Amino acid sequence: MTSLPAPERQCSACAEVAGHLSAPGGVIVDDGLWYVSHHTGPYTDPGELIVKTRRHCESLAELTLQEAESLGPLLRAAVGALERTVTAERIYAVSFNERLRHVHFLLLPRTAAMPRGHVISDIYRRLRALLRKARLASNPSVAERAAAASRVRQELQGA
Repeated sequence: MTSLPAPERQCSACAEVAGHLSAPGGVIVDDGLWYVSHHTGPYTDPGELIVKTRRHCESLAELTLQEAESLGPLLRAAVGALERTVTAERIYAVSFNERLRHVHFLLLPRTAAMPRGHVISDIYRRLRALLRKARLASNPSVAERAAAASRVRQELQGA
């Protein structure tokens, strides 16, 4: 593990890449440019992945040509692996980069039990997280999230 320079010290994505933070199931992909892992949040569902630049980068316009050229194939492969390993009707690929100012994409499986539409689905996810935090709804275990990450990793290695 290495010490992080500022502004990377305040960035949870950089902390994970540097080994200061671990995602359930560990690293799924690290190709030297992009880093894929399970979402580290405590109230996430199995299969919620984060695809992030390995280096601290705050805008898609800051991507190197090599990072930009490898992004599409990586997203395609990761979404395909999720489709084959997690029961979902859709896989949302979103990038807000607002709260976490590090280029990253969330890959969010939407199950049949979840409402359709990105706005409704986001509200549903936030409400569900609050209910889980309050222990009014069951929360998938770290082991369940780690198992999903392992299945995705195995699927990607076999692809």
